[in-house]
Amino acid sequence: MSEIKECDLPGIGKKFTLELDSDDKLVVVIHFSGEREVFKFTKDSDEPTSVTRLTDEEARQVGAILSGTYFQPVIEEEQKLVMESVTMEWIKVTPDSSLANKKIKELDIRKLTGVSITTIIRGETVIPNPFSHEVIKPQDTIIIIGNNEQIKNFIATFDIKQSVENDRQ
Repeated sequence: MSEIKECDLPGIGKKFTLELDSDDKLVVVIHFSGEREVFKFTKDSDEPTSVTRLTDEEARQVGAILSGTYFQPVIEEEQKLVMESVTMEWIKVTPDSSLANKKIKELDIRKLTGVSITTIIRGETVIPNPFSHEVIKPQDTIIIIGNNEQIKNFIATFDIKQSVENDRQ
């Protein structure tokens, strides 16, 4: 982790210098007025390549963004762990299916099996995140999501003969 150097600027405020891993430097000057100036210096240069002036409010907003208040990226390794435990399955609804011609809420799928219907594909129409009052029709393809155990439970509970994936093989 880089060290932040701090020094007083008499009559102006404080200066903070951060040496980046790229050997560039960021210098932030905080004025007593609340204004901030951010200077970027490239390696071996005494002249800044950019200067940004921010009001106190703007600086606080940028600080909140940088600290992750507005958006917290998912670390790739954590994302892989989550994705390993999640399965999506494409199910083609046959006319004789126990799902056919029923509303999602009527089937109580999530309560019974733990899976969620994320999408219904009906011909050329895609219905993402369908409402519970949506009727599942014969020939629809539904995309469900859950862990492996929940998917197996769904297949057993609704006596699914084959998924779209199995159709393709």
